[in-house]
Amino acid sequence: MVKNDVSVEVFLQQVREMAQLAKNAGLNIDYFPTNFAVQNGLLYYIDFECNKYMDQWNFENWGIKYWSKTPEFEEYLKGH
Repeated sequence: MVKNDVSVEVFLQQVREMAQLAKNAGLNIDYFPTNFAVQNGLLYYIDFECNKYMDQWNFENWGIKYWSKTPEFEEYLKGH
């Protein structure tokens, strides 16, 4: 969606809620957008990776960089 200039704004609240639940459980999930699927307007995490919570890998510090056309996202696209 991001690659095709489709807004993901509607899903940001959902991923932030997931991030808070993960943090409360002492975990980080892999917030890269390809690890999520959308069905009937709901966002589902479909990856099995989770790690001990660390601020540097949370959604706001790492994951959000790939939910819009940031330099990090553009760099990823060059190699994929």
